[in-house]
Amino acid sequence: MMPSTSLDRLQTLHAVCTTGTIAAAARQLGYTPSAVSQRLAELEREAGVALLERSNRGVAPTAAGRRLAERASMILDLVQSAFDEVALAGAGGTPSTVVIAAFPTAISSMLLPALDRLPNTVRLRIVALEPEQALQALVGRTVDAAIVDSYAELPTLLPNGLRSVELCREPIQLVTDRHRRPRSLVACKDADWVLGPPTSRLGMTARSLCQRHGFVPNVIAEADDHHVTFDIVRATGAVSLLPQLALADVPPGIRFARSVATGAERCIDLLTRHLPRPNTAVAIVEEVIRSTNT
Repeated sequence: MMPSTSLDRLQTLHAVCTTGTIAAAARQLGYTPSAVSQRLAELEREAGVALLERSNRGVAPTAAGRRLAERASMILDLVQSAFDEVALAGAGGTPSTVVIAAFPTAISSMLLPALDRLPNTVRLRIVALEPEQALQALVGRTVDAAIVDSYAELPTLLPNGLRSVELCREPIQLVTDRHRRPRSLVACKDADWVLGPPTSRLGMTARSLCQRHGFVPNVIAEADDHHVTFDIVRATGAVSLLPQLALADVPPGIRFARSVATGAERCIDLLTRHLPRPNTAVAIVEEVIRSTNT
């Protein structure tokens, strides 16, 4: 006999499995921790097996819990997709809202130009998140899609159940002040450098790239924000390595040495959750973003 469980219980299990604690799941869902525990207990009674293992560090899904949470995510997406299709088929109804997470330069360069091309039946809500957080939000089902980046030397390992579409590949460029005219990356081996932190993927890629060219960069500043990088380069005469997309608004006094081949690229992908039949509203957003950025 088919169990009579509710979507709320499946959503609760998925939230607990992705956040790792009952308290975090409660905050995400807007429930009290006791309400979350009650829903989980009801779901375990229906399933007839333990779904979670509890410890002082939080909770972890059992093999059965992990499988049910994965299926729960797909079921919840299929239900949402069904409602979105009904809304799209109706006349004059409320537009379907697609929530997409992206890092700041992708928002400016890729998402904002796509807004005017969306049909009236679809509304886009943008959340600014760095790639790691955007990926977590997509897995946790707080967003419907995510734009993330990756580097050849540090590829992003995607969890099961996600679908990836490449939007573009862009070169990593050498950034200098207007007085410097380097002909190669090695020509800057004695320069001062501004790089991303060594814990960031761009920072790790930049350091690895310099080492591959035979030198260790003298890093005088670490910055994730390319606007801060521009200010430091202009003030100190330092050099940096940045992806092409960050150079769309280069300020006066800054140049990027297009002729200097660094041999490194960044890949930008659009991620969605995999479904047997794609969500129509999400598919429309994906098509508009892809066509806008080709």
